[in-house]
Parts: sequence; C-alpha cells; structure tokens
Amino acid sequence: MHHLLSLLSLSFALSGNGLISTDATESEGSRGLTRITVIDCQTAGISGNMLLAALIDAGADRRAIERVLEQIPRNYPKCRSLSLDISEVKTHGFRACGVNLRIDEDAEETRAEELLGAVQKVAAVSGLSEKAASFAINSIRTLLEAESKLHGVSLSSTHLHEAGSADTLADVLGVAVACDSLGIFDGETHSTPVAVGGGITVFSHGKLTTPVPAVLEILRQKQIPITGGSEAVELSTPTGVCMLANLVESVVVNYPTMISEKVGYGAGTKELPSSPNILRVVIGRSIDHGLDTDTVQILETNIDDLSGEVLGHALQHLLDSGARDAWISAAQFKKNRPGHVLHVLCDSKDVSRLVEVMMQDTGTLGVRYHQLARYTSPRDVRNVKVRIGGQSYDVRVKFARDASGRAFRVKPEFDDIVAIAKTLSRPVREISDIVISETRKAMEETGEI
Repeated sequence: MHHLLSLLSLSFALSGNGLISTDATESEGSRGLTRITVIDCQTAGISGNMLLAALIDAGADRRAIERVLEQIPRNYPKCRSLSLDISEVKTHGFRACGVNLRIDEDAEETRAEELLGAVQKVAAVSGLSEKAASFAINSIRTLLEAESKLHGVSLSSTHLHEAGSADTLADVLGVAVACDSLGIFDGETHSTPVAVGGGITVFSHGKLTTPVPAVLEILRQKQIPITGGSEAVELSTPTGVCMLANLVESVVVNYPTMISEKVGYGAGTKELPSSPNILRVVIGRSIDHGLDTDTVQILETNIDDLSGEVLGHALQHLLDSGARDAWISAAQFKKNRPGHVLHVLCDSKDVSRLVEVMMQDTGTLGVRYHQLARYTSPRDVRNVKVRIGGQSYDVRVKFARDASGRAFRVKPEFDDIVAIAKTLSRPVREISDIVISETRKAMEETGEI
C-alpha cells in the first residue's frame, strides 16, 4: 500500500477467417460474494489483546483458541503456564469484550530465534491451517525485522524485552486461530488509518515520544497511514500493528460497500480520558448485484495556463505511470478564462505518485482527490487465434460477463487489430468485425453467449 489506498480456458476450431483456438491469459475481477473485514482502529488504535478480544466478540471459536494457547508453555521454555480469561467490560458506557492473559514466565530477554522458533513449533503441533500458520509466522517475523533494524543488528543477534513475552505469542496465535474460524483469511481485509496516540511512553529503553519506534517502523515499512487520535497516550502496540500489517490489503477512510454480519468490540486495558478504549472489527459480505465492486480514487486539477502539447504530454505520462484512466474536460474559470480539468482514475496505492506526476508536469499548485466505490462487470482477457486471409494471428480479446457468466460484450485489443490491419493492408474496422463476429459465433455454439 502506498498512502491511502481486485479471471477461463476455451478451445475452438474453425476454418477460413474464423477463430481456431484460444487460451486464457489474464483475468480481471471475481464473481460471487466476498467476505469483507474492516478493522477500525482510527479512534483507540490497536493492540494484540484488543484485536483478539474483538474477534472473540465477533464469534471466533473460543475453545479452538484455548487449545492452541495451551501449547505455548509446552513449546516456549521461558513460559511455565498460560491461561486466557475472557470477560465483558464497560468503557465510557459501552460494552466490549476484554481478554486477560495470566502468564507465569521468566522475565528475561528473549532472542529473536527463540520467539520465531516457538511460533513455528506451536503452529505445527496445533495443526494450524496453512493460512493461519503463515499469518502467525509472518507477523512475528515483521516484529523481529523491525526490532533488528531499529537496533542495527542482524536478526540472529536481536534480543527482545516486552515483545519477547509469551503474551506476544498468545496474541498472535490466538488471532490466527480466530481469523481462521471466522473465514477472514478467505476474504478481503481493510483497515482505517491507525491511531497511534501521543505524549511520552516509558518502556525498557527509557522514555520516548509516542508512537514507540517499533510501531512507527512497522507502519512505515508497510506504508500504513497513521493519525495521532484524540488521546495523548500510547494507543497502538508493536504486536497489534505487526498483525495488522499482515492482515490488511488496503487502508480506507470510509467503509467499503458491504452487508455487515458480525461486529466485535475489543477493549484495551487503559481507561482513556475522553473516548472508549475499543477496537471495532466488522465482518460481512459484499452485496450481490451480479457485479464486482472495488474502490478507486479520482484526482482532479484545474488548468488554464498550459499549451495543448504540454497538457497532452501530461495526460500520456499519467497513463504510462499507472493511472487506470485519465482524461481532460473543458471548463471555464474565474475572470471568464477558458481552461481544462485534468482527471485521473487510479488505485489508492498510486495516489501520491500520480499526484507528484500531475504537479511536476502541469505546474499545478493543488490536486483534489476523493474515493469512490464502483460496480464493474466481471471480465476476462484471452489470447485468441484468428485466421484471416489464410494466415493465423494472435489477438487479445476482452469478454465482459453478466451475473450468470454469459458474455454480453466482446472487444478485441485495439493495438492487436491495428497491427494485423497494417500487415494485411486492410481497414481496422474490417479486421475488428471479423474477430468479433467469429468469436461470438464460437461462443454461441458453446452456450457462453
């Protein structure tokens, strides 16, 4: 993620000017309902116990979590015993789930290898699913890599203080099991910007401003946006953000379009002065319109002092730099000056880079942006072999489909059509018509259209 912020095989045999074979090369979009999870940490931040509590509150399998946590003392030598207490708590008048880990362990430094080895052992002996085990191991690795960088030592030489507690293992493994039981790994997961808090934090290395270095380093590495939040205390912990970094696909300001089915509230241990210390997790599904949905960003800037050549170059540069689309519309500004509005459609991860391109190429002093949800038709792109004038050519063809999977539009890649037309010295329109006609005939025979 950078700054803010988602598919067929076919074979035909025809002669003459027809399609002779195809194979799927690229797919776009996905069909069916999608599990959607939003981790809302923009008010009170995120910690390991808050995330675990929120998932339990949303209906995660408590006994499955307990069975895995029972393996920690058996596979982590410094931990003699560990038990999980789950209760309902109130914070600023709101109910939430609270978890408390009762741990008897040696209070000594832990080598990175010990912690990583322990999570791998517990994952193996507990029979965690591949996705749950991968999440748990990667979360611990993210934490260790941040600590290694901050202390300027290799991973094998990294020693942990607070993060080396069995509490860290319990949070990560517990969340892995909880996410698995709720089907979160099989869907898409989003986060709001992370509230990190403010003020001074006292920890093993002394006093430092909030956020603590490990939190900031993990969020920096993963390019997850942060916000101070409304409280001048530490709101997010290294364990919480290392798991968040390995769960979320994108960070959103507004929730995606979804039907919410489960909502979990996980309470932190502190009582905050002016707001509930709660992490909210919302789990639901996409809306079945027979269409795909996604989220895009729109960038816009007003221009009244550029030549057509420069403006045209800027448009092409934006497209070459990864914009999904870009266009120019005529406008009239103050003092009756005619001008243009440059529009860009892009993914959230590309916003900052494309804004920089817009500013550098046009000299504009400001770019507006807003996020939009949109519906898109499921589509796939295939390589199609067509025979025209006794010769065989490869053409990329895009098929747009309805909810039942039937193609309602067939569109050849224009560049491929132009290349064939030039080779045969025939009109582009004629070549396009041949490809579309023969493709549709073949698909009618197989019932795909």
